Amino acid sequence: MLQRLEERNGSRDKIFNFEVQHSGRRWESEALYPVLDMELSKRDPGFLASLQWPGGAGFAACLTHDVDGVQGHSRRDLWRVIDLQIREASTLPKKLHSLTALAGLRHSPLMKDLFSPWLEAEKARGFRSTFFLFSSRITNRHSRDLTYLWDDPMPFDGGFRTVRETFQEISSRGWEIGMHGSVMSAFDQDQMTEQREDISDAIGREVTASRQHNLQFETASTPDHLAAAGFQVDSTLGSNRDIFFRTGSSYPTPLWSLQKSEWLPVVEIPLILHDGALMRSDNLDLTPEVALEVAKKIIDRVAAVRGVVTLLWHPENIVKPGYFDTYVSLLDYIKEKKGWGAGATEVAAWWKSSGNADRHADALSRLEV
Repeated sequence: MLQRLEERNGSRDKIFNFEVQHSGRRWESEALYPVLDMELSKRDPGFLASLQWPGGAGFAACLTHDVDGVQGHSRRDLWRVIDLQIREASTLPKKLHSLTALAGLRHSPLMKDLFSPWLEAEKARGFRSTFFLFSSRITNRHSRDLTYLWDDPMPFDGGFRTVRETFQEISSRGWEIGMHGSVMSAFDQDQMTEQREDISDAIGREVTASRQHNLQFETASTPDHLAAAGFQVDSTLGSNRDIFFRTGSSYPTPLWSLQKSEWLPVVEIPLILHDGALMRSDNLDLTPEVALEVAKKIIDRVAAVRGVVTLLWHPENIVKPGYFDTYVSLLDYIKEKKGWGAGATEVAAWWKSSGNADRHADALSRLEV
């Protein structure tokens, strides 16, 4: 270690620095293991054997996509963002600073279909996923909220369709549409309900799964808002900046209400692997090759406890080198490891109907706190 041999041929960030995430020791932290699941296994070896997944799979992959954009370099969205930031800015200098975003006009809008490749890659491997979609009905819009609307045109399937038509088609093919809740909806049940109803109306199917934008989550209130709004599944509990087992577990579990001191009828599927956390330059800034190896380690740890590894890959990141290829490689690895890939509600439904949820609750009840 003193001779710094691991740096000799090791990975570095985009400014060629060797940081903690480039050290093998970084990935042995307790936070990067499903420690609660491992404890259950140690105390009750029969518990793991009792867990069942479709087709005899050894574990599950909850495959998800947060739809943060529907067209690359959209000038329509750029103008909306600038307008929103100007209106929210409290001082003239801040309003003027918002105009720096006009630099985005130097990019021409992309005609590339951002969504079909993800559908095709999953279908080819027998998997499906959940696309978490932003509502067009935002009562209290935050400057970090997304700005695409139902009637905006977007490239899809060899032509242009509206956002509404595109996701109606994706839903009809068997992929799930969930809600990507606005920033403030995490703290306001009325907004959460309004947005769920808006997306359900637009798609023509009831929306039952949620992930909050920017992973906004207030432990004291968001679980209760999700339950009151009619959600059955959530997958918000993860990290924007890093990857770790935020709940100490990979298993789906009910959300806990601090207000009522009871378990709620909303299943939380922890978010584990996040493309932005792994590869964005303001986060871990890993190369696609290193990100793939790290993700494989995490998948192995989840497979060892027959749990659920949740992946979040943003469709608009298909234009960034390595993002899509890394996802496809992970799909192949999951299949190679005998994993089952599905969307959030399908994973939660199986967890309950198979008896896994009851077996897990029983095993937890025998743990000493």
